[in-house]
Amino acid sequence: MAELYLIRHGQASFGAEDYDRLSGLGEKQCLLLGKHVARFTDRIKLVTGSHLRHHQSKDAFLSGLGQGRQNVESLLEMPEFNEFDHEEVLFKAYPEIKSKKDLAMIISQADVPKKAFHLMFQASVERWISGHFEDDYKEPWLAFQQRCIAGLDALIAENSGSAPVFLFTSGGPISVILKHVMALSDKATFALNDNLANSGITRLLYSNERISPSYINNFSHLEHDNKLISYR
Repeated sequence: MAELYLIRHGQASFGAEDYDRLSGLGEKQCLLLGKHVARFTDRIKLVTGSHLRHHQSKDAFLSGLGQGRQNVESLLEMPEFNEFDHEEVLFKAYPEIKSKKDLAMIISQADVPKKAFHLMFQASVERWISGHFEDDYKEPWLAFQQRCIAGLDALIAENSGSAPVFLFTSGGPISVILKHVMALSDKATFALNDNLANSGITRLLYSNERISPSYINNFSHLEHDNKLISYR
């Protein structure tokens, strides 16, 4: 069986003007992941989405690999594994919000800003996946799923198992791939998405006949210090 490791990027810059950039913690998470992986594999194929946070996660991971980075066989960028447009999903659900500055102001006025954002985001996603407002979005929920699965099919077709594939992507594509593999409902898919840790690993095994999960959301490389664990 061939191996595919789905890795959620390290913590991005939540609340900053440019979210698509790793925080200092996000860099450390992926550095530790590289050190962890260096202990058990000697060959790797690397794939990333095209977001900056995907590439920065990959770079920190390579630093952690140390000498092991010499055994990286190839590097491929696949935009099929980019995250959905969070801003569009939020702004369509809350038309009174016209910009990130408006959103930041609303959240800052809440007693618990992160909780307020989480509740708003949940409501926005529920609207997006409901199927009732597809014409509102540049990429409806169904189209996002089709994009991610097309990427998965292409990646599997090109990699027969000569080396494990490590894919640096985001929570949305990982959740959609698991939905596809495990026949999850939409609701279960986003319940899973909420709990994917930054730099967490999901391992899939595949052959010509089937694909199945080996483990999901493993972040044991961070568990020696709870301060290293984050979900957004």
